[in-house]
Amino acid sequence: MSSEFIDILLFGVIAVFLIYRLRSILGSTDGKIVNIKTKRAKSSFKPKIVPENTNSEFLDGANKAYEMIVQAYQGNNIEKVKDLLTPEALNAMAQAKAPKEIKFSEVKTSSILEDKEEDSRLIKSVKFETEHYNVANNEILTVVEEWGFEKERKSSDPNWKLFSIKLVS
Repeated sequence: MSSEFIDILLFGVIAVFLIYRLRSILGSTDGKIVNIKTKRAKSSFKPKIVPENTNSEFLDGANKAYEMIVQAYQGNNIEKVKDLLTPEALNAMAQAKAPKEIKFSEVKTSSILEDKEEDSRLIKSVKFETEHYNVANNEILTVVEEWGFEKERKSSDPNWKLFSIKLVS
């Protein structure tokens, strides 16, 4: 056999081998379609099922916290409720002085306005409609406020802490 024939035969074998490998890698046109699913990026938010009574339990606790904080503020003894306040809220309330002629009466209604998760904190905004008594004018005042409560998601402390107060009316 001549060297030219061997060269052609060698190139033919290589070509057949390459065609076979390409066909096995790329597939064929016999109508078989293979779906390759990509993995989705994991989101940091994981929704969980929250029992229905959780919000009512939270509002009961928020109403009690409201009463305790307002009464401590009016009695100029805000240190008494420091476990219910963030350090910033504690400093702000310690520096401010409560008017002596206004006395807290009761929480008329409360409702959760917002419930969200930011970074590692859980945040709830609560709207309080309350009655206060003006001793000087002998009248009842209706006050509407939005209070923001926060809690570290991984905290073992069950208490939510007040971090903001917004006077609505």
